[in-house]
Amino acid sequence: MYDSYTLARSAAELWRQIIANPSMDDHVRKPDILSFHIGSKLPVSESVRQKLLEIDGVSYRLQKEIQLLKAFNHIKCRNCQSHIAKRSDMVVMSTDGPLGAYVNPHGCVHETITVSNATGLALIGNPSKVHSWFPGYSWTIAACMACESHIGWLFRATKKNLRPRSFWGIRSSQIADDTQVDQGD
Repeated sequence: MYDSYTLARSAAELWRQIIANPSMDDHVRKPDILSFHIGSKLPVSESVRQKLLEIDGVSYRLQKEIQLLKAFNHIKCRNCQSHIAKRSDMVVMSTDGPLGAYVNPHGCVHETITVSNATGLALIGNPSKVHSWFPGYSWTIAACMACESHIGWLFRATKKNLRPRSFWGIRSSQIADDTQVDQGD
């Protein structure tokens, strides 16, 4: 239960369920690196990620990551708790997995989770190809239909050969915290 190598194997297997065929073998042999890798890439809010990465001890951090990976099934709006997407909707659009950090021309960093399907979102404005984080894709702002907060963007392929044809980028700062991260749990 507290062996970091056993926990690393369990965490890596759960991570593989989210990210199709990631190369985790080297990380499993280095549980400390694996725990920080998963902790930095988990599709959770920024506050949960910060608390997770501040946990002192590899085994404790891996245990909490396993708990979060098992519990993570839905992405909800932070402001109104409206359902946006499911874990099974996540799609990998970068080498970092479904979560990436992107900078807009104004210097604002947006940690974004990419999903293939989303519900309860309204598009605002027209699609734009300017400053797209994903070459060959246009973007349109997406807001929660219930509370109108800016949730993210819809990305649509502008070239016929691109797959997927469209996907959503959901801002991790707009995701509800379903699971608290405390070392005392």
